[in-house]
Amino acid sequence: MADFVNPSVEAFGCTTSPVTRNFFLDPQYACQASFFGLADGSAQLSRAVGYVIVLAFGISFGIATVGLVLIERRILNRPMDSEFFNTAGRSVKTGLTASVLVSQWTWAATLLQSSNVAFKYGVSGPFWYASGATLQIIIFALLAVQVKRRAPTAHTFLEIIQARWGTVAHTVFLFFAFATNIIVTSMLILGGSAVVNALTGINTNLASFLIPLGVILYTIAGGLKATFVASYFNTAVILIALCIFVFQVYVTDSTLGSPSTVYDRLQATSVIQPVLDNKGGSYLTMFSKNGLLFGLSNICGNFGTVFVDQSYWQSAIAATPQAAWKGYILGGLSWFAIPFTLATSLGLAGIALSLPITLDESNSGLVPPAVATHLMGKGGSVLILIMLFMAVTSTGAAEQIAVSSLVAYDVYAPLMRRMGKPVTGKSVVLVSRIAIIVFGLLTGVLGIALNAIGVSLGWVYLGMGVIIGSAVAPVAFAISWSKCSGAGAVAGAIGGLVLAIASWLGYASSFDGGVSIANTGRDEVMVVGNVVAILSSAAICVVVSLIKPDNCDWLATKSIPLLDADANAELTPEAEAQIDKAMKMITAWGVGLALVLVVAWPLLALPAGVFSKGYFTFWVILSIIWGLMATIAMVLLPVWESRSSILAILSCGAISPPLPVKTMEEPVGESDGISSEVDE
Repeated sequence: MADFVNPSVEAFGCTTSPVTRNFFLDPQYACQASFFGLADGSAQLSRAVGYVIVLAFGISFGIATVGLVLIERRILNRPMDSEFFNTAGRSVKTGLTASVLVSQWTWAATLLQSSNVAFKYGVSGPFWYASGATLQIIIFALLAVQVKRRAPTAHTFLEIIQARWGTVAHTVFLFFAFATNIIVTSMLILGGSAVVNALTGINTNLASFLIPLGVILYTIAGGLKATFVASYFNTAVILIALCIFVFQVYVTDSTLGSPSTVYDRLQATSVIQPVLDNKGGSYLTMFSKNGLLFGLSNICGNFGTVFVDQSYWQSAIAATPQAAWKGYILGGLSWFAIPFTLATSLGLAGIALSLPITLDESNSGLVPPAVATHLMGKGGSVLILIMLFMAVTSTGAAEQIAVSSLVAYDVYAPLMRRMGKPVTGKSVVLVSRIAIIVFGLLTGVLGIALNAIGVSLGWVYLGMGVIIGSAVAPVAFAISWSKCSGAGAVAGAIGGLVLAIASWLGYASSFDGGVSIANTGRDEVMVVGNVVAILSSAAICVVVSLIKPDNCDWLATKSIPLLDADANAELTPEAEAQIDKAMKMITAWGVGLALVLVVAWPLLALPAGVFSKGYFTFWVILSIIWGLMATIAMVLLPVWESRSSILAILSCGAISPPLPVKTMEEPVGESDGISSEVDE
């Protein structure tokens, strides 16, 4: 290691490594050269290529997705009524449910910020990003099963709140629901537009408008089913690209090419520029104070973006009873591979190569495109741009259909009923489509506003839990705790929000410069705001509910009205008995996996201290295996489950799919194409 040099740093005229001892807080120590600013452009893409990927590719993908849905509807005779538009017929199976969850949970931040925290904290960053955001999906499986049992006809989680606690609580949580959708969409636009601008030179504001266009097209035409079909292809592309990057870093690259070489370079960089508050200043340790603080913020913040995001409730509602829990477990474990495997390769490669990535570029999520461009030239730029485009469009589609469902069922329908006017399935579909167009266009305005303010992707990602974390416990209790009262839920949500913002801003004001974007974005400040939001809300909600308890028998939630007939919304006694058994399974699996991912794994890694070369090699091989298994499962399982329906579509109906088999595990339901096979 004594002979180690930083060729990338020297090539860009830097006198010091861009990775500093206090990278996030002391940018004056960082190399001021910019990877994207000083590159000669030979490895970056032209604007024409950017327009093809973002605009032409996006619209073409949208048309193809709509075409598949229309062909399926014609051959399999599935009407596009309000139930199918917003719930996909409640018959989505395990493989597609899991694939959709992976797609929905793969934000721009998943691809970009996971590598950013690896770039800042070393091996602990990818782990805490992955485990801290997988936990919520696995635990949410419990609520997904409860929805099938206690609110089988629901379209949104706010309908459940309305049925239990009335209009006041419904209005309060409507605010949190829309806030969640806006925050998630903000991160999509911020990350997507920053990468498009960096790689192609397309104006950031223009990119903010272009990215959602294709999404609007297929979401408005095909509803939830179209987003599910698109999500499968998005997931497949993202995971295949992930495998390409991993093998490029650890197998084929001439500069890196093996875990051993990456290890030596990380060790050398740790000596030159040790990491603040990491054991031995090393990138190769789980003893990382800032990595742990990020992990805590990540855990708290992502509870809000799962439990309070209608898109995850919508996936649970769309799934069959068995797929509701199997799909969430499989999806959570498969999604783990994306931030863990990708950031362990691209994020650590950015350090090992000593690329001159500035503080602003890192916080904007530009570590992966910089590394991909360095490793593979224009091919890497194109691949990372397509990968990001898939992530942005899939999650964007989920957010659009989620917002449209909230507008249709929780704004339009209640308003019409108060006015004494009828609410029909056709009117709900029309309102949903209008909401998709309006929200899709507003996302461009949102991206421009946030870019003008100067808020980074990292700041929004860490700060989301402060705003929406206080709604987590009340929303979870709405379907799981019969004694939770409306007064307790409202008090917890509002009280937790006030305490979280007060503690967050109060702590930020104690640092030099007072309340500012920089101080409110500090890791320790974000942790305080996130933890106070989720814990204070839960405490207030429980205490008030114990003082003034509810006595819910779930009859109201089971009586949420359907606007169009849907046989799969009927819960038979056999299915309910099977769901009771599933609850025991998911409780054991959920608690067990949560303890392994958040407690056992990091504790077992601590004795290793600063990783040896052998331990790091094991760590890398584990990440590669996890990524390969996730890719195989998510690419092949949905196709295998739907093989009969796919053959029916390919043969134009000559080969008819079998009717669903009535079993103790699932009630009979209508066939609905790619997701309608019996759970095998």
